[in-house]
Amino acid sequence: MSLIWIGLLGAIQSTDIITTAIGRARGAVEAMPVSAAVIDEGGMMLFVFVKLALVLAGAAAVFLTLRWVRTDRPGAVGLYVFTLAAIRGSTVALALVSLHNAFLLKSL
Repeated sequence: MSLIWIGLLGAIQSTDIITTAIGRARGAVEAMPVSAAVIDEGGMMLFVFVKLALVLAGAAAVFLTLRWVRTDRPGAVGLYVFTLAAIRGSTVALALVSLHNAFLLKSL
């Protein structure tokens, strides 16, 4: 189950990168302040790097907590459930953002 959600997060991050790049090429301005600052500072390559780093950090957190569950660390199950829920929530939220971006691209 964890691998599926991490894969989905990676796919959705890719969709966000693509819609952002297309939108910027068509003259759109990035509305998310953090993303805009990253793009302004280092361009699309830094934006892609940050997105990839976020997916890898999420994957590391999930796998670390899963490893703790397997070694019966106290509280590990709760931490794993919380971490996976955070990955799920951010994946769904970013999917909605990417869908919104796609609709915005239609109007450009």
